[in-house]
Amino acid sequence: MKTLKSLLLGLTLLVACSFANASTKPAAAVLTKNDVLNIYVNAVVHGKIDGLENILAKDVKFTMYRGEKEFNFDKKQLLASFKASENVEQACTYVTSVMDETDKDMVVKVILRYDGYVRTNLVTISLDHADFRITKIETQS
Repeated sequence: MKTLKSLLLGLTLLVACSFANASTKPAAAVLTKNDVLNIYVNAVVHGKIDGLENILAKDVKFTMYRGEKEFNFDKKQLLASFKASENVEQACTYVTSVMDETDKDMVVKVILRYDGYVRTNLVTISLDHADFRITKIETQS
């Protein structure tokens, strides 16, 4: 009789655990630094902005240097700019090179070569809580 009770208790626990596991949602995939970089490059070069909002930190700082002038933009302004050029393929070639990398951040130089000029972006990707996000972009034409 003790064996039967033990078996029923074990079976009940097994069924209960199965239902508990079935009700939990799977964790969202965590993006690597390279995943974040690829999403950014796809937005800049190919106009593919899917996932862009999620990889930009809340307090991302975008700085553009034009000669002696400096322009600063926040996340909202940056997203509006990308949305305005959504699905626009840039007529350029590009090269990325990692300037510095640690476990928690990475600085990447993205060079865009157009006919007649070159645009260089320095992109900082940092660990923001449990996710990697772009925290700073500096661009110079």
